[in-house]
Amino acid sequence: MASGKTTIGKLISESLSIPFFDLDFLIEQKLQLNIHEIFEKKGELFFRKQERETIETFLNSTDNYVLALGGGTPCYFDNFLL
Repeated sequence: MASGKTTIGKLISESLSIPFFDLDFLIEQKLQLNIHEIFEKKGELFFRKQERETIETFLNSTDNYVLALGGGTPCYFDNFLL
């Protein structure tokens, strides 16, 4: 958290002239809750399942982008294979 993923991601996307996306923001939009609320109300397992669904949908529908994601994303399920 707070490592600069969004800041650096936006700079990279601007320099490459491609769109920037943040996986946590996509999840928040989908669930209409912020990440803290999701963990607090639903738990980490629920979040990780939503994270998996969201990244899979995103990767299958979007080309040419910079995507910020948390360090836990590749650690769960087989997300690193996507």
